[in-house]
Amino acid sequence: MKKMLKWILAGVLATAALGGGAQAQSKVEQDLTELRAWMQRRSAQADSTIRKEWPNVKQEYKELTYGLNRNTQQLSEESQKEYKTMKERYGEWEARNESISVDLDGHELERWERQLTGTTNISRLKPTRMRDAYVQALDITRSQRREWSLRDWEYAEFVLGELNSRKAEVLNQLNNSDKIKIAALQVEFASLKKGREARDAYEHMRENN
Repeated sequence: MKKMLKWILAGVLATAALGGGAQAQSKVEQDLTELRAWMQRRSAQADSTIRKEWPNVKQEYKELTYGLNRNTQQLSEESQKEYKTMKERYGEWEARNESISVDLDGHELERWERQLTGTTNISRLKPTRMRDAYVQALDITRSQRREWSLRDWEYAEFVLGELNSRKAEVLNQLNNSDKIKIAALQVEFASLKKGREARDAYEHMRENN
């Protein structure tokens, strides 16, 4: 009887292990499905839209591929080929849109990075510092945005894009409170930027009339 129980228990454990593997497999395939849908949606947008939204596009891609990069081997051979193709397509986007940084003066960009986040090394910002960096950036944006020129907004948006990219890299190391706070600050920055664009469009319309 004891032997039979041992065999039954072994069978149950083996089944559970296989079930866990199937779940992991289905999760990574689901991640690929989500990335595929995102690529299709972004591919349908004009290049000018991609360039304008590049910091967000870059962040979204990193978040969508985080699990895929860690579990690529769990994909089928066909899915691995598809994922490789999508990464190559994204690489083309990145090559085109990262060139915008060439237009920004290096010393001036460092000044903006230091002013908005307290560091010029955003790519190595510790997870425990992410929330404070966003808070500092938004405090300055709120207080100075009315005096910023369009060129100033370009610098600020680029720095926030760097912050967003670093946040995507350390997302799993952030606690829920920080994730919620940072997400709210990201939305606020985007709203403030759109407010400036709306004001410029209104003033342009008045000048033309």
